Amino acid sequence: MPLESVAINNFENNRIDDPELKLRVEKLYDSSSEFATGRDAVAFFEKAFAKGDILYLGMFNEKPIAAIGCFNEGIESSRLLQYIVLHPANRGRGLAPKFVKQVTDIERKKGNTKFVPGCGAIHRILAMYELI
Repeated sequence: MPLESVAINNFENNRIDDPELKLRVEKLYDSSSEFATGRDAVAFFEKAFAKGDILYLGMFNEKPIAAIGCFNEGIESSRLLQYIVLHPANRGRGLAPKFVKQVTDIERKKGNTKFVPGCGAIHRILAMYELI
């Protein structure tokens, strides 16, 4: 089954039918250096959802193995991509570029054509695809 990128704007009512989704995302972000804990990440994204921001999940076998925040910073046709994380077992396999490309393709279909990287890793991926 291939990697599928899915946008969510809350943990309870979304197209992913998984009552444990919030816990799965929390565990995924436990391995991230950008948040003290996965619980902090989930709390951050819940506040971001309230402002209309999106969390993209990279799903494989119906489980999130990757995530990245997509934020509206008030600049027309532009989105900030930040807080990328991959499950530790999937790192170093070339999934991050594929995931970011899927996310930008979805966002471009929505009319968002400018992407601002939130870290060096995302910058390298966006540059690789000539998206910055």
